[in-house]
Amino acid sequence: MNQDTYFSRRLHGLFIVTDATRSGLAKRLKVPASTVRAWEDGTQAPNVYEFREIAAYFGLPYDWFLDGTDGLPESWRVAEYLGLSEDVVEDLAQLSETAPEEVLDAVDDAIYNILSAVSAAQEKEVRG
Repeated sequence: MNQDTYFSRRLHGLFIVTDATRSGLAKRLKVPASTVRAWEDGTQAPNVYEFREIAAYFGLPYDWFLDGTDGLPESWRVAEYLGLSEDVVEDLAQLSETAPEEVLDAVDDAIYNILSAVSAAQEKEVRG
């Protein structure tokens, strides 16, 4: 897996698991939303200035976007943020390093669907 793939996959994942939006990132960097989408798809890469701003926008170190598991934030922090067990987070990190692209896409879709369902349930609970 090359660095552009790490970057695009991690950027995509951040949009799924955070409240950040593509349009918000685009506005902060003063680039078109289509540029952010191209970074996320891996068809383009940000320049050094943009890359620095992306890391700051998400509050993450630069190396997290580029490295394999060595650049991952601590598992317990990710687990706490997502409401998952640390073992699940570690298993997902390991899977991301070894699984074929089709499996990773399926995992991305599954996680997105789970987070969407949880969000919808929480909204329904709040509305009563």
